[in-house]
Amino acid sequence: MASQIEKSFSWEKWYTWHVRVICHVVFWLLVTLLYYLGYSRLGGDYIWVFVVKELFVTGSLFYSASWIISTWVSKGRIYPLVLFIVFAYLWWLAWTYITCYVANYFIPESDQRFERYLGFFLNDGFLGLFKLNKAGTLSIDFITMVSIPLAPKLTKVLLESSMKMVKLERDNLAMELNFLKSQVSPHFLFNILNSIYRMSEKNHPETPNTVLQLSNLVRYVLYQVKDDEILLLKEVDFIKNYIDLAKLRYGGKVPVETDIADIDEPFKIVPLILIPFVENAFKHGPDRSRNDAWVDISLRVADDKLFLSVKNGVNHTAEKSADGGVGLQNVRRRLELHYPKRHSLDITETNNSYGIELVVNLK
Repeated sequence: MASQIEKSFSWEKWYTWHVRVICHVVFWLLVTLLYYLGYSRLGGDYIWVFVVKELFVTGSLFYSASWIISTWVSKGRIYPLVLFIVFAYLWWLAWTYITCYVANYFIPESDQRFERYLGFFLNDGFLGLFKLNKAGTLSIDFITMVSIPLAPKLTKVLLESSMKMVKLERDNLAMELNFLKSQVSPHFLFNILNSIYRMSEKNHPETPNTVLQLSNLVRYVLYQVKDDEILLLKEVDFIKNYIDLAKLRYGGKVPVETDIADIDEPFKIVPLILIPFVENAFKHGPDRSRNDAWVDISLRVADDKLFLSVKNGVNHTAEKSADGGVGLQNVRRRLELHYPKRHSLDITETNNSYGIELVVNLK
């Protein structure tokens, strides 16, 4: 839905510099009217001086907020926003005092309400403006004259900064996922090529057929795993082909038991997220030592959940593979990124066996 909205309406295309200028002109005309109506209660012929003062104070804050606040928010710092509001109050208070001070000397006596307003700011000096008995009146004036016009700008800046942070996190996540996926495919193909090489050394009669199967697997890796999700049926077929290749290589000398159920419903899953478990079972089991080696794999779907169980025999006296653990680390991370709080992974290790139990909520 969000992507459809983005396609149908583009803020960047709509908000051209012409539209921007018109919006700003209309905005400041409305703000000027607000100031004029606000100061008209004072009477007198010189209220325009205070209208200009308010436009200067609010305008300076309005156009400085863009780069000041956006920089703070992009760094995850919210507390400087409070400092900005405090500064805005002091900035408004200082310029109001200066304007009243100048008006008191250079503007002829006018309406009594205007004179009382000047006296309110000047009688106790600048520090007198911080007395508690004046706080209520000053706060109302500040909210009316500065906070209300400044609120839309602050809201816009905060939203834009927050969206930039979200986009940055999304882009970083996409880069990380692509990196992890790029590690999975070459790692898998490397093991298959090693298997074919060993079969060719022994002039195995199934080598040509194995090469054909490998071409199908490569086609799958090149053209299917680019999608964020694929049909679970295709991923399961991929695993079955991998197991068939492994069985051919071992020539029936290693017990490989499989119980992989047929997939009827069109469930989808992240590509190549299951194969590392199957791959590790062979790599750290029969590939390390054929002594007491065995592999047991079961896969089923029930109640919209995928259940994968992979177990293998382990010979701890055999030399460990130099690249062991890379695939499992990647798949752990990919599960966390794609299925947060929607999966469980239990690993069981004994003296002579190693097993995983994976449950993924496909809905």
